[in-house]
Amino acid sequence: MTLMQRLIEKQKADAERREARLQKRRGYAKEGRERARRLAESGLEDLPLLVAASIEQMPVTPRSPPASEHPQPTASSEELVTRLKAIKERIFRLHSLYAVSLSIDCALEANRFLAIFQDIAAELRAKDPQALDTIVAGHEAILNSPPIPVKQTIPLETQRLCELRWELSQTPVQRPPTPTRPNVPDGLDWLVG
Repeated sequence: MTLMQRLIEKQKADAERREARLQKRRGYAKEGRERARRLAESGLEDLPLLVAASIEQMPVTPRSPPASEHPQPTASSEELVTRLKAIKERIFRLHSLYAVSLSIDCALEANRFLAIFQDIAAELRAKDPQALDTIVAGHEAILNSPPIPVKQTIPLETQRLCELRWELSQTPVQRPPTPTRPNVPDGLDWLVG
């Protein structure tokens, strides 16, 4: 095999390796775009990376079918108790998720479920008040209070601007040092200092 043939084979092998690396990079870019799309759909794009990753990795719980705004008048007290327990668990899960992520969607959904819980609780109170007391026991402050008013969030750009202004106000101004004693060129400066 001549040197020229070896050179041509080496160039072909290098080109194949470059193409393989390029395909791999394209795959990474495609996965990155897909992940960004999933984050945008889930509303996690403005969260810190570790929080978004932990929320993504949470096990998916099957959502109970949304309860109707008008509970069925023929529901038995056992059915109402099971519905209230499921709604109570959902409210606490949403409150804990809101505490970690500060997602307005979580707070709004918790408020909706709280209103549904209170409607069904009013119906159960008429049928079996003791069962309602056992469900609500220890959590009266959350489950019997009116829904929490949800404030609008501050946009990230405004938060960053305020943080930047605060950082600028905290950084010391660097000034050139001023001489503490006069410069005496006649050799008697040791008498001044």
